[in-house]
Amino acid sequence: MSGLEQVKAAIARALEQAGTAARAAYAPGWARSYEEPVVAVGLRMGESRGGAVGGYLGEQVDPETLACREIYGMRLELTLSLDIYSPPGLGAAGCDSALETLHRVMLGSLPSGLRPTELKWEETGWDEDTSMFLRRGSLSCSAFFTALAEEDGALISDFILKGVVTKG
Repeated sequence: MSGLEQVKAAIARALEQAGTAARAAYAPGWARSYEEPVVAVGLRMGESRGGAVGGYLGEQVDPETLACREIYGMRLELTLSLDIYSPPGLGAAGCDSALETLHRVMLGSLPSGLRPTELKWEETGWDEDTSMFLRRGSLSCSAFFTALAEEDGALISDFILKGVVTKG
């Protein structure tokens, strides 16, 4: 999974755990199937920071094999779209309640590798494409990733978002 996909999935997972539906952003019309507010997580813009592969962070010894592996880091600067859709029955108030959850999640429920810097939103309006209320929002953040290389440095595994638990 790419770095951007990891970030979007981590934000969606944190929102879901807080009780608000969240999905990767889709083409117009996708949100019509929801009977509750849903946050569409997408990308507005981004850029990579660091070298071609990432910055060298140091070495780590595997306690089981005693093999030494180098650790590399990479940073992405992202502005994500966090557009809140609310069905007509809930009105604009559905967008407001989802925005409150969004604030709570951004303040303390994200993996340690995501550092939010700015959350912006617009007023709620009617979206003709989805026949739902829509409040467009965006989150600017830094995303930090790490990757391991074998002792000779020839093989670097995928970069993983810092603070995300993976199945080994």
